Amino acid sequence: MVQADAPPAAQPAAEVVVARSNHTTVAASLDLPLSLVKAGRREEMVVRRVLFVNAVVTQVRPAEAPGGGAPDRYRWTLASFLEREYCVRSLTGVLACTTPEAAPLPDKSEGEAPLAAPGDISLAVQAEGVLSSTLAARADEIFAADRKAAVDPFLRAAGASVARAVPRR
Repeated sequence: MVQADAPPAAQPAAEVVVARSNHTTVAASLDLPLSLVKAGRREEMVVRRVLFVNAVVTQVRPAEAPGGGAPDRYRWTLASFLEREYCVRSLTGVLACTTPEAAPLPDKSEGEAPLAAPGDISLAVQAEGVLSSTLAARADEIFAADRKAAVDPFLRAAGASVARAVPRR
């Protein structure tokens, strides 16, 4: 007796991507001016840091199915990042900056909702507002932790130290 394989399990209906949008929103930024000393030389540096949210919103439509189609839906994915760049001002006043470094933060959000009206992605916009506000409220804490974890070790590794401010007379 020959036995056939079991029929494949029913696959979920495929979806068609109708529209996709990506954008970035700045939640907070901070320039940290530093006066550095190394081997008796002094140099001015600015550490530029930005907290931002990357948003991806995708509108999908279920593939045609027997019995009529379901309404379009939209999904959003929000991810937060810290971007850091070191800029040094030369004695001639020329400013040169490193390539910006972006590090992902743990703050994220994602969701899905039915599309009530064309272009109405209000729940995604609300979630982005909440995430941006949360980052902005924690900006001082995030920037302070970044200084301890990344900026100060970078300066130590370069053999530079932050100059103490000279009291004015």
